[in-house]
Amino acid sequence: MLNWDLEFKSAALLADTLEEHGFQVQRGIADMPTAFIANYGKGHPIIGIMGEYDALPGLSQKAVPTKEPVIEGAPGHGCGHNIHGTSGLGGAIATKIAMAENDIKGTIRFYGTPAEENYGGKLFMVRDGFFDDVNAVLSHHPNSWNSALIGSSNAIKSYKFHFYGKSAHAAGSPELGRCALDAVELMNIGVNFLREHIIDKARIHYVIQQGGTQPNIVPEYARSWYFVRAPEMEQLEQIYQRILKIADGADLMTGTTHTIEQEIGCHNVIPNKQLSALIVANMREIGAPQYDAKEIQFSKTIIQDITLEEKRMMLQALKHPQWEKFMDVTLCNTVEDPWDEGIVWPSSTDVGDVSWKAPALEFNTTTSAIVDPFHSWRTVAHCGMSIGHKSLIFSAKTLATTALDLLTKPEALKKVQGEFKHRMKDKTYKSPLPADMKPPHDLARKQAESYKPPK
Repeated sequence: MLNWDLEFKSAALLADTLEEHGFQVQRGIADMPTAFIANYGKGHPIIGIMGEYDALPGLSQKAVPTKEPVIEGAPGHGCGHNIHGTSGLGGAIATKIAMAENDIKGTIRFYGTPAEENYGGKLFMVRDGFFDDVNAVLSHHPNSWNSALIGSSNAIKSYKFHFYGKSAHAAGSPELGRCALDAVELMNIGVNFLREHIIDKARIHYVIQQGGTQPNIVPEYARSWYFVRAPEMEQLEQIYQRILKIADGADLMTGTTHTIEQEIGCHNVIPNKQLSALIVANMREIGAPQYDAKEIQFSKTIIQDITLEEKRMMLQALKHPQWEKFMDVTLCNTVEDPWDEGIVWPSSTDVGDVSWKAPALEFNTTTSAIVDPFHSWRTVAHCGMSIGHKSLIFSAKTLATTALDLLTKPEALKKVQGEFKHRMKDKTYKSPLPADMKPPHDLARKQAESYKPPK
């Protein structure tokens, strides 16, 4: 079964289950067949809970501590989205039951958000207004920690540079050719020299997607694909403008032309300490999951090839002020205070754009070993057995209790929204997507087909 088909199946199961529990479901929103929203209740406050359910290619894995795919080459939940969507579902349904039994006013809304791994599904939902009326948004993501961090993330934009030249015989008449690959390579060289003159926390990554057919033909077409990241979208745009000039310079040097195709882009996350405090308090009241000897041994077996020095380096990179205490810990079974205030993490997420529209926070619960690198078979194995299931139940309870706090304690919601307004002062959200950009259905299906497992 294809990755594409699996996402349809997962979205339908989540939406159907919510419908069975009395939610009003709107499917296929934002021109995405696997995106939906589900509402229960009426009026404000409207509290959102997000769920993801997409998988990653080639990571099929049984719930065993050695690498053993269910189907060789098939997709697997290497970022724990089998738990992500289901924890959101559980949190939303639990909140609905409490609302019905206690006559609690307001609306609980579940957001089914597809394509986080590849195409930034939330970006289209934000652009099309589906977060315009929500008062606060909660989300849970599997991780190696139990915490509600308050750092930010990098903004990102993705661009493809298409260079056009003129083909010719590379040996017989090279003077008649205009090499598109030369333009790509010269642009890359220019960008690499630019790296010394941009802010430290910015990141530029690229690949050459197409560079020609064979050496004796001057390539008339070549393509590179760039990611540009920076802590703020404004900083990113300044770097991008310099990259545009480098691309123009490559044309001047090679006699080529080029066009630019913008892919997805995400804003940096706007933190919210008030939401974090509510979540951490509820996590502590519920109590973090504890693990038996069998579960700890399972996890130790999975990470046995990771050396102590590698573990030390990974813990130091997390910047936890007491990272040393985790050197002898396999699975985090404590609730940690957020330690990352003011830190900009180098990764990017489409949750960032949600956080520009409403107070939003994506907290973490332990689903894997502290040194699990994620996006790997190790994560799939963890998330498919009791360690992942304990995390799922814990996070669903945390989502429900925090949503109920926001629905029933006006002073708590007021503080959350007050912080959001303060942080958004002098900021205006502008979608990073072109106004006419549609979700890339054909590209997604083509990519999914390329991951088809062998028969």
